[in-house]
Amino acid sequence: MKRSLFLPLMVISLIVVFLAGNGLAGRWLGSARLDLTQDGLYRLSEGSVAVMDRLEEPVEWHFYYSRADAAQYPAIRAYATRVRQFLNAYADRSGGRIRVVEIDPEPFSDDEDAALAAGLTAMPSDGGDRLFFGLVARNSVDDVAVIPLFREEAEARLEYALTRLIVDIERPQRPRLAILTSLPLSPDEGAPNTFIAELNAAYDLVWLSRDFDTIPEAAALLILHPGALTEAQYYLVDQFALERGRVLAFIDPLAHVALRPGPDGLPPLNARRASDLGPLLPRWGVSYDRETVSMDRQLGLPVEIVEADGRARRRAYPLWFSLGPGQISQTDLSTATLDLGLNFGSPGALQAASVPNLRVTPLLATSPEGALLDADIAAGAPGPDALLQDYEAAPEPPVLAVRVTGSIETAFPDGPPTGDVAFNPGDHRQVSAAPVDIVIVADVDWLDDSYYVRNDPGAGTQFVADNMTLALNLTDMAAGDPALVNLRSRTPSVRPMTRVEDLRADAEARYIETQDQLESEIAEAEARLDVLLGSGQASALLSDSRQSDRDEAIRLREQISRTREQLRSIERDFRRDIDALNADLQFWTIGVPPALVILFGVAGLFVRRRRRRA
Repeated sequence: MKRSLFLPLMVISLIVVFLAGNGLAGRWLGSARLDLTQDGLYRLSEGSVAVMDRLEEPVEWHFYYSRADAAQYPAIRAYATRVRQFLNAYADRSGGRIRVVEIDPEPFSDDEDAALAAGLTAMPSDGGDRLFFGLVARNSVDDVAVIPLFREEAEARLEYALTRLIVDIERPQRPRLAILTSLPLSPDEGAPNTFIAELNAAYDLVWLSRDFDTIPEAAALLILHPGALTEAQYYLVDQFALERGRVLAFIDPLAHVALRPGPDGLPPLNARRASDLGPLLPRWGVSYDRETVSMDRQLGLPVEIVEADGRARRRAYPLWFSLGPGQISQTDLSTATLDLGLNFGSPGALQAASVPNLRVTPLLATSPEGALLDADIAAGAPGPDALLQDYEAAPEPPVLAVRVTGSIETAFPDGPPTGDVAFNPGDHRQVSAAPVDIVIVADVDWLDDSYYVRNDPGAGTQFVADNMTLALNLTDMAAGDPALVNLRSRTPSVRPMTRVEDLRADAEARYIETQDQLESEIAEAEARLDVLLGSGQASALLSDSRQSDRDEAIRLREQISRTREQLRSIERDFRRDIDALNADLQFWTIGVPPALVILFGVAGLFVRRRRRRA
């Protein structure tokens, strides 16, 4: 073979091998997947696999995505790639039971009409057209479930939303969830609440009125800071627990959300600071003091406090704290997958009582630095210094949430109570019909959006804690599909540079410490100077002004000037350090890799030439 033909033939051969290899791989290895990401971003959870494995009918997913209109929005385009990869992962794992069809609806087309008819949410684009980015699921008997719009801020719940879509379409009707609450949370009377909105999308919610005299048939009962219940209403809850065995009770000794002012600037009528369940908790193996709250000086959340000198400082507030992995049960299915922590505000404390045939399992507790405080003191919103004064940790970390399992007995052993509501004595239950599963949480504020949702004008809505994740996990275990429990704590695909952020945080901490010290020196010098000038002792116009006072005033002015210059110098050094950190990062991540590639290429060329000469 002529040497002149060797290079062209080699290039052609490589192209043929590449195309043939791609074709064979796509045909034989199209469903093979290897997820090497740190948190398994593209690996389906066991719950999703279990839901797909029980599918009896094929499901077709119509993925509506306006590709051309979305091209001008990089964030939507990147998230669409993420959604598409996830949809394909479902289709590959389902073994043909899930079929994905991507549709790009053009304006005024039948596809656009079908998307609107299915209930998809159309976003207006800069070009004036409608931008669709949603999913319609349909099975063989034309049951339909919809995700109206994929939102980037909800990426952590993407797998849950998709698996929930399968669950909704395979069951004939949504589970019914009865809700007993004194809070204005129902859609027709209260402000929007993310947790309630999620429940409303997944369950058939039945809201009990304040004067309810019956509890309708439901898969579970959710109690959120109940009002003052009558004996008959306690009896209804008692009998529901004995018959159905599925109750979620969120009570609170100091419910800030209950006292929140309404549009008139006043708390709602009949608002209650504290709530409990009367005679029921002792029968459920739990004791609870509605006059005591928990706090934790080690886990306190940072809040901005205005000091006596008028300066604002960020301090850890013991009454509002965040639980981490060390305070969250890693064995219970509802809590084992939480990654972001849980934020609480002045919760209560629960204690297990000795009741035969019952098991009380703690789910959440404070750190060993947790302490108890009188609820009346906590209601006065004391500052961090007041809370830390005479602070004494409890003998055992206060428990904030428990799961009760086993057999329970009625809190009304003598039968139904007498009164306005007539009960049939023949329907009375003395013991539970089957083992119960009751969860009690000594806080209700943790379900308020302000404790786990952050609205950032630049980044949008972000979940900063797993409060809603845990609440939905508990609800699904009680009333929904247990397979959905471990699907919501998926780490977002956008990975922050944690090493850089840690270095930045360390630099900021050093800067703030020095800044506080210098600002304190300036404040003290200015206060002394004001005293001298205000009293006239340092005035050069007064004959009785002492020379020493005038010299001290001059010295204070010079000290203030020098300290301010030192403070500005520290600020410049801080910015210089951050800029140097960014420059180093760019050098090692952008400059070094291409340089190494070029270096290895030159070295390889040099070695080949030497071998030819040899």
